[in-house]
Amino acid sequence: MNQVIEQIFYIYFFISLTVFSIGVIASRNVIHSAFFLLIFLLHVAAIFLFLNAEFLMIIQIIVYVGGVLALFIFAIMIMNIKEELKHKRFVKFSIAGFSVGFLFLAGLYIFLRGVKSSENVLIKSDVTLLGKLLYSYYFLPFEILSLVLLIALIGGIIIARKTPFDREVK
Repeated sequence: MNQVIEQIFYIYFFISLTVFSIGVIASRNVIHSAFFLLIFLLHVAAIFLFLNAEFLMIIQIIVYVGGVLALFIFAIMIMNIKEELKHKRFVKFSIAGFSVGFLFLAGLYIFLRGVKSSENVLIKSDVTLLGKLLYSYYFLPFEILSLVLLIALIGGIIIARKTPFDREVK
């Protein structure tokens, strides 16, 4: 790919990722925040594709866009968002949050400012070997993890479900 076109794509992704991440945080509507997060995660997958990390791109889309974001939207639908928005509990901590965020970014800059990297850092990964390991040696832990996540999902549904008594009171 041409160097100028590649540079234009990276600038686009830098600006769009910044805008969408701010949109996730600043949006007052929770569904809009989830939509901004969806677009953000898809742009991160596109960056993985530009870095020739196709496996990470697919995992990004399957795990984060397909799984985690679907759980976020499911949790949003179960919760009573209108009741939570009436209470302004966390607004008083916004200055402290911005201060901690600024200190974190400053510390990260100080820590990473002297890091030098060489061009040949990327190692070719063998996706076939990873798949064989995941479905042979790590098959039992993989299946146990999926059962634990399923039990947690069912438990969340049971906890969030309104009983007939709760419906009659309101």
